[in-house]
Amino acid sequence: MKKRFTQLTQLAALVLLLSLWSASAWAQTTVSGRITDAETGEGLIGASIVVKGSSQGTITDVQGNFSLQTTMTPPFKIIVSSVGFGSFEQTISGSTSDIRVQLSPSVIMGDEVVISASRRPEKLTESPSQISVLTATDFDRLASFNVGELASKLQGVEFVRTGVNGVGINARGFNNAFNAKILSMTDGRNSMMAGGSGLPAGIMNTVIKEDIERVEVVLGPSSSLYGPNAHNGIVNTLTKDPRKYQGTTVALGAGNQNVVSARLRHGQVVSDRFAFKVTGEYTSGRDFDFQDSVYVAGFAAAVPERNVDLNFRHIRGEVAAYYSINNDMDIIASWGGSINNFLAVNNVGRNQIRDWAFSYAQLRFVSPRWFAQVYNTWTEVGRTYGIFPYTRDYTTRRALGNTEEQAEAFALRPGNQFAEMSQRLNAEVQYNNNFGGFNVIAGLSYQLDRPNTFGTSLVDGRRPDGTQDLITVSQFGGVVQVDREVVNNLKIVASTRLDNHSVFGNLFAPKAALVYNALGGSFRFSYGRAFAAPLILFQSANVFNLVFGNGFGVTYRDAGGVERVTEPLKPEEIGTFEIGYKGVVANKKLFIDLNGYYGNSRNFLSPAITLFGTALRVGDRPVTPASPAFFLTYFNYGEVASYGTDLGLNYYPNKYLNIGVKYSWFGSDITDRNNIKNDANKDGYVSAEEASLNAPEHRAVFSLGVQNLAQGRLYANLSVRWVQEFDFYSGSQIGTREGKGRRGVVAVEPGINPVTGLPRATQILKNFDHGALGGFTTVDLSAGFKAQPWLTIGAGVSNLFNVEQREFVGSPAIGRLYSAEVRFDLFQKKR
Repeated sequence: MKKRFTQLTQLAALVLLLSLWSASAWAQTTVSGRITDAETGEGLIGASIVVKGSSQGTITDVQGNFSLQTTMTPPFKIIVSSVGFGSFEQTISGSTSDIRVQLSPSVIMGDEVVISASRRPEKLTESPSQISVLTATDFDRLASFNVGELASKLQGVEFVRTGVNGVGINARGFNNAFNAKILSMTDGRNSMMAGGSGLPAGIMNTVIKEDIERVEVVLGPSSSLYGPNAHNGIVNTLTKDPRKYQGTTVALGAGNQNVVSARLRHGQVVSDRFAFKVTGEYTSGRDFDFQDSVYVAGFAAAVPERNVDLNFRHIRGEVAAYYSINNDMDIIASWGGSINNFLAVNNVGRNQIRDWAFSYAQLRFVSPRWFAQVYNTWTEVGRTYGIFPYTRDYTTRRALGNTEEQAEAFALRPGNQFAEMSQRLNAEVQYNNNFGGFNVIAGLSYQLDRPNTFGTSLVDGRRPDGTQDLITVSQFGGVVQVDREVVNNLKIVASTRLDNHSVFGNLFAPKAALVYNALGGSFRFSYGRAFAAPLILFQSANVFNLVFGNGFGVTYRDAGGVERVTEPLKPEEIGTFEIGYKGVVANKKLFIDLNGYYGNSRNFLSPAITLFGTALRVGDRPVTPASPAFFLTYFNYGEVASYGTDLGLNYYPNKYLNIGVKYSWFGSDITDRNNIKNDANKDGYVSAEEASLNAPEHRAVFSLGVQNLAQGRLYANLSVRWVQEFDFYSGSQIGTREGKGRRGVVAVEPGINPVTGLPRATQILKNFDHGALGGFTTVDLSAGFKAQPWLTIGAGVSNLFNVEQREFVGSPAIGRLYSAEVRFDLFQKKR
């Protein structure tokens, strides 16, 4: 154990050394002045002023005045920015109290200041990573409660919709029903679900649309800054500071599918030191009609899912208090929670989510040099149950002569109905400074997962002696990042992170990038290495006695009666090269975002894949399989190469019009069925499900937007989205072109299983196959009108021509959705 922590101890010592070293650098340089609107001359409230290359900054007061104290030694640059305005850089040569900056309103992309790519403020066009941004303006112009809809317009993002309220995002292929390839964060907090799943909260998140300042999406390996499971990127939601966004907002919306939504946000500055905000939402509706099939042993035909409740309801809210110790130090305390009812897809069918609660409590300390936080996340699944086993067992019991009440009670027994009270504790400290032109960030983080599913979805039930057999997983990591401008306009960025995982040991993730500023933007070249530690669910699952975790090996009895053990999962390791350009050219009318990547994954983590035999134990914990013939579990492939390119163009001929085109191509050698390395379950044959991209190779979005009409009060947007047709496999779920309209089957050629020496099964039965996904072109249209400074009316239609939009297995085809919304902005003090 001592050796395992040697490197971590060195990183911790480095953080301490940097903080002690900084003691000699606390001489303060003071910069103050006023930020105004170039068109009106009025002071801008809440404009951001940050020292370039650091995390030091401040915001303007109600008159647009600011005072910034920094330990940076002149000369240095400050970046001034505000939502809806272009950013501005100014060189500071000494202490000064007369900085005057006028910001002009901007509609062009590229002016934004982002923080997620480097964990410090920087211009979007100078970021060392592929990053896209959704701003508060984008959300204000969305006439729907479902903020996830905007992800379909983002560069490089694979957007999927599973229903009226269900949306998800992925990047760079290999999607599945339990996808955690992209880390979700909110205000620097890991906002993934606590407990067994570790999945994105998605529609169960606690943030309402009106409290989002921006969303930053970073694609590519991000483990070097954010730890394991940031291997395909991060989605960081940043909420509004009540000191910057004061006042009350009330939004009321409605649409087809019985959708109604009411939301409230109130932000208030109480004194020079104290401010708070409160948010809340109630949204309900009805999903599209869809009833899947359940195959029950002994029945000649499939039976329909029983008692599917298509109604959904979400209640969410947050409260946060901001206390300023002085001009440079803040303490922020926040709490949020949600209660949810809806339908969700899993690897073998669907879950009826009933009263699922998700909540968190967070405490942050923010200063020019230090950032520290501690937070806890809770998950309680309420009365959620699996529709597949519920339908199967009810049907079987009724056939055996049980009464309806007896069959119902048996079908909703523990295991079919989930129970979970899980939590996750996180703590983090981060330090930044500048030493002789080197900008340094160093930090330590800790995570402790404590799932408790009472044996209903993990192997964590009670032992025979009555004691609770709980699972705990801890991670402790350290990170150091350094960047420096080595020659004029050329910057090098390097970071390294070491995590100690209680199950998988030490995980090392370096990243390096070169960024060259030229031609209105920057060219970048980077290499990043990342780790994906298998989810707790993948390690220790016992879902419906059918899907088992493989973190410690699954002991099973093959068809010949021989006991065997699967090879336990290892963390997936991804190394990716990227090259790209992001900039504004053609007299600042054309924004270009071009990115290409090539990645190689070792120990690639598969979706749930069928293995023939009778499961006996997960690790050392005995299980009772539902089927003696087969079960599902997770495997590592040998190596998988993936590659692709993303191109985004946005043209702004004037302040009234913008035209956008986004295109993505993705490919991988996993599709080579002649390469035995793609044989995940080691049966000597590469099946179609083992060789599936689970993503379209090509997809594109075209958009046309108008704004600033009718004296800046009218806006509208048209978008056209095309997704190529593709096959999809995840556990028992299947969607293929060839098998559409009948029970899903994965055909396997006759042969001998090299592991067991027995003939391998020649077909693997799946759920009903509703056909391939994608293969559609949809049109969305939206518009809004600011009738009064305090009143905005908006409306939108997605899938205008009502084409069959099938995006995910076990989900309905998405039809036309329309919505209307009215928003009241009362007592606003921003600008």
